[in-house]
Amino acid sequence: MRAARDRVRILVESKPFQRFIIVLIVLNAIILGLETYPVIVDAVGGALGILNAIIIGVFVVEITLRIFAHGLKFFRNGWNLFDLFVVIVALIPAGSEAGVLRVLRLLRVLRLLSAVRSMRLVVTALGASMPGIASIGALLFMLIYVFAVAATTLFGAQNPAHFGDLWVSGASLFRIMFGDGWPDFVAPMAFDAPWIWGFFIVFTIAATLIVLNLLIAVVVEAMDRMKIADLDEAIEEDKAIDERILDELKALREQVARLEAATSTGGPERPVS
Repeated sequence: MRAARDRVRILVESKPFQRFIIVLIVLNAIILGLETYPVIVDAVGGALGILNAIIIGVFVVEITLRIFAHGLKFFRNGWNLFDLFVVIVALIPAGSEAGVLRVLRLLRVLRLLSAVRSMRLVVTALGASMPGIASIGALLFMLIYVFAVAATTLFGAQNPAHFGDLWVSGASLFRIMFGDGWPDFVAPMAFDAPWIWGFFIVFTIAATLIVLNLLIAVVVEAMDRMKIADLDEAIEEDKAIDERILDELKALREQVARLEAATSTGGPERPVS
């Protein structure tokens, strides 16, 4: 049983097999897109349905092989559970009235995140950077809140449509943070009071050039950590494979030694000390 699991694990983890699955995921995504065109469905809908069923069948075989190869370890990995959920959803019949199930079929496209190692690394890095992102988000919220209160106090009477209350001021500052709104309401306000340019420039520098760049730095740092962890995991896997190969070679040498001893003595096979 262990030898069979090892062979299946080597198969499902091999690059040709993984590339084959990636090609099927992309093909399935194209089919899902084509099914949104009634003209195409009327012309080749039957062929698309058959091809879709074949792809789902391959996905079922693949997930079954992975469960057999990894055993209970399969269920300890979040990506594996996601793939299993996607396959189970694909097996549920979704008629024209089951809109939610039909939309859930799009999750098959997201299997690329687990199938492509680089995409999986990016998503994992984003998850690892969530504490830092939350802290920076809190800092950005506090910054917008402070400037929104100031903008409401300073410009509420002059431009109530964009700075009439705290909520409207926050929305306007959010637009300014991404480079929108400058010609719409900042420039007309600053025409008679040039100091207003300074207020919004300071806000843009603080919100965009500092806070958002900190956000990028946190994500990049998390990606570097994930790359190092992924490299360490790959090294450990290579070591495990090398140890397994060495054990097999050692067992093979012992069998050859016993065979040579039995041949040289002409008698029954005796263990070699």
